[in-house]
Amino acid sequence: WEARAIETVSRHGRRRILLTSLLDTKAWPAKEIAAQYQERWHIETSYRELKQDMLGDELTLRSGTPETVRQEVWGTLLAYNLVRLEMAEIAREVGVAPTDLSFTTALHYLRYEWSWLAISSPGTLPARLLRLRERLGELLLPKQRRGRECPRVVKKLPSRYSIKQVRSAK
Repeated sequence: WEARAIETVSRHGRRRILLTSLLDTKAWPAKEIAAQYQERWHIETSYRELKQDMLGDELTLRSGTPETVRQEVWGTLLAYNLVRLEMAEIAREVGVAPTDLSFTTALHYLRYEWSWLAISSPGTLPARLLRLRERLGELLLPKQRRGRECPRVVKKLPSRYSIKQVRSAK
């Protein structure tokens, strides 16, 4: 098996080595592969938000037929994009990047406020939306979390056997 090692430095100055089977350096420049790798992790993070935060770690979809499964998936994707759209609008108003806001926090606030919007009188909607955006704009992520990375490491599997400690007889 042949592989190509690409050395790159993260935003935090950490040295990384990426392995790829794309051996042709002219067709696949190292900078392009490194950029694609970073983009892939942004996509993986979005999938994690969808699966863990929005679907609540459910193992399966609730729908029973292929048509209702498609409808449930489209509904989830639509809700995800609405949350991200609202986050982008709030970030624009506050003057920060959308990634400076927590998706999980935004999702919980939006769920709470949208449930109240459903039973509120139409005249209170603008004030409630304004308050929601102000509250979310105040909840910026700490600066040290910006650009964080999740290192790939192999974790030790837990033992199948409980640990017994034998004490020496005195």
